Amino acid sequence: MSNDLQAQQITLSSSDYDLRITNLARFIFKKLPVKSGTFMDIGAGNGLFLKFFKNKGFEVEGIELEKEQVHEMQKDSKLKDVKIQQGDITQLHGNADFDVVIASDVIEHIEDDVTALRNLFTFVKMNGHLIITVPAHMYLYGKRDEKWGHYRRYGNRDLINKISLLTDSKIISVSQWNILGYIAYFFFERILRRPIREGFRYKRSPFSKFVVFLSDSILKLEELVGGSPVGLTLVAVVKKKQV
Repeated sequence: MSNDLQAQQITLSSSDYDLRITNLARFIFKKLPVKSGTFMDIGAGNGLFLKFFKNKGFEVEGIELEKEQVHEMQKDSKLKDVKIQQGDITQLHGNADFDVVIASDVIEHIEDDVTALRNLFTFVKMNGHLIITVPAHMYLYGKRDEKWGHYRRYGNRDLINKISLLTDSKIISVSQWNILGYIAYFFFERILRRPIREGFRYKRSPFSKFVVFLSDSILKLEELVGGSPVGLTLVAVVKKKQV
């Protein structure tokens, strides 16, 4: 993991809200066919998904690769009594214990993403659900992806093909999300040829507050309508069932 990405995750671990992550969690919750049960976040990062789904009534657990981030989450009073452990999904296998397993912005960091998907699926109960989010559109691959350790971005068909290799899997939905992020990313990476700057998410200037308000409103609209025609992120919901 890059130093910038790890620093961002540690900063967010002390927060209960982030423009992107909180809205993505809301979008995922609406897409989920189940609204309670056991929940595992693999690649738990900053703990915001754990807090969100805990507040929704799920029994949550987390696995995170980076030791420092595990310690930050374990210190969080709002994650008290939540089991959070260090682990590498390329090496782990579950026991089909969880109703919902999420890996958000994880598999793009892994060279053998198909093996990672198979390992993730071992944590899912029969009739449970796996949620995968990944950066969308390989033609957007640029400096930020390289800096943050991404092996790839994904098209719809590419992600569907890889998920379809999972035994007993049924794809419920694949949605594009975050149209404003797509526009900004395209402008910076494809036109300006430089990494996008996300600092406005954390600044308190009047302009930053306006941009956050506008972005938040549009993301809530995407949640309402179930996605966008084009987006910066792909969100897949996969059910484990005998087919």
